[in-house]
This record gives sequence, structure tokens and C-alpha cells, in this order.
Amino acid sequence: MGLLDKVDNIDDAKPAKAKPKAAKAVAKAAPKAAKAVAKKATPKAAKAKAAKPSSISIKGKGGSDEPEKIRPTGLPEGYELAGNMSRYIGWIINFGWNFGVAIGLLSILSTGADSDLTIGWAAAGGMILVNWLVLPIWTGRNIGEFVSRTKYINSSGNKPIFLHAILNNSIGFLSLIGLIMMMANFQNISTSGMVPFIVGVLFIVFWIFNFFLKKNSDFSQGAFDLAFSSYLVKHVASGDETGWLARFESLGDFGDKWAEKSANRQVKQKEKAEKKAAKAAENEAAEEESSDSEDETSED
Repeated sequence: MGLLDKVDNIDDAKPAKAKPKAAKAVAKAAPKAAKAVAKKATPKAAKAKAAKPSSISIKGKGGSDEPEKIRPTGLPEGYELAGNMSRYIGWIINFGWNFGVAIGLLSILSTGADSDLTIGWAAAGGMILVNWLVLPIWTGRNIGEFVSRTKYINSSGNKPIFLHAILNNSIGFLSLIGLIMMMANFQNISTSGMVPFIVGVLFIVFWIFNFFLKKNSDFSQGAFDLAFSSYLVKHVASGDETGWLARFESLGDFGDKWAEKSANRQVKQKEKAEKKAAKAAENEAAEEESSDSEDETSED
């Protein structure tokens, strides 16, 4: 009996010892599984989070990841459009500079005077080239804009490309050339003068179109102004100009005096008109009173 009891006790003790080992194995396996899950799950989550911004990024030109830059539009801040008086002064000065000498030479020729005008025509051509090509390429402005203290800027507030100034200055010359072509080929329309006559008509029609386009535009922009997104604004000299540029800037003093005189003239005309209107109102009131008094005397 004693041996059997010992055998039974041994059999009962073996399963009791196996249970803790199994528990330990499960306990050890659980952290390993947790670590494995944590190690495997976190990179996927990180990759998923990192993948989200790539879907939002916008590729620019050429396949680059940098966003495309937006170009500014409209009149830049800090600038004021040139007024009607400044535009008028600039137009008058440009017309006188470009065609003044040529008109004088033509008037001399119309009198029948026999004289050599080669130097005069060379001077007229040089003045036109300076105002049409040299100054616009060098400074971006012409003589009229220096006198009226105006300049052209683009939507970024910078000086437009020189082609804008050259093409803009060409409109007046093209209209004059078109008028000359029409007058020279009017009598030969049925023969060889048809093509130059039509070209002259197109030049004049373009000038008329550009004129009405400026008149009806919110920013007084012509065809080439709209093409290059340019605006004619008031110019303020920096005071750092030297040499010829400083001399051109000093021409604005003449334009300022002209604008001041014209403004004073308009004020005086307005005051005179107000005085005339007041006198007319007084005369009407006096006539009404006299007519009322005459009616009262007639009734009596």
C-alpha cells in the first residue's frame, strides 16, 4: 500500500508542475507576439501617414514637386493711375517732339522756297528715333512721359519689356504712314495702288480701334497695354538720378507748371460759371417779383 500511494502521489505531482511551465510559455509568447504586432503595425501606420501628404502635393511645371507660382494680375498696390491731364500733356509733348520739325520743314517746302533741307530732315529723323527707340529701350519711357511724370508698369510693379514701349509708340507713326499711303495711292486704286491703299486703311482703323479701346477701358489701356498687362501710372522721381537721366527727370517741372496753370484756369472758369448762374437766378427772381407787382397793381 505504501508503494502504491507513492506512485499515485508522483503521478499527481507531475501535472501540477507542467501547468506553471505552460503558463510561463504563454506569458513569454504573449510579449513576443505583442512586440511582433507592434513592430509590424507601426511601420505600416507610419507609411500610411507618410503617404497622405504625397497625394495632396501639386506638381509644378516639368514634373517638380514645387507648387506653381501664381502671377499677379491687375494694378499693383501703391500706384496711382495717370489722370487725363497727364495723358494729354504727354500726348502733346510727344506729338510736338516727333512731328514738330517735320511739319515746319513741310511748311517751308509748301512756300516754294528753293533751299537745302537735308540737315533739317536728318534732325527730324534723329528726334523720332530717339523718342521711338532709344529712350524706350534705355529708360522704358519717352519724352512725353518724362514731362508728364508718368511711366508704364506691369502687374508685378516692374518696367515692362522694351517691346511694349516700341509698339505703343508705333501706333501714331503707323496712322500717319497709313494716311500718307492712302493719299498717295488714292488715284491708282484700280491698278497698282490697291494693296498700299488697303494697308493704309488698316493702319488708320487700328489707330481708331486703339483710341476707343482706351476710352472705354477701366484702366485706360490700349491694345498693347492689355497684351503686356501694363498700366500708365504717376511717377515719383527717386532723386538718385544722375547725368542725362536726371536732365530728363527735370523736364517734369515743366509738366507740373503746365498742369498747375490748367487746374487754376479750370477753377477760375468754374467760379465764373457759378457767378453767372447766381446772377441769372437773381435776375429771374427780380423779374418774377416785378411781374407779381404788376399783376397786383392791375387787379387794384
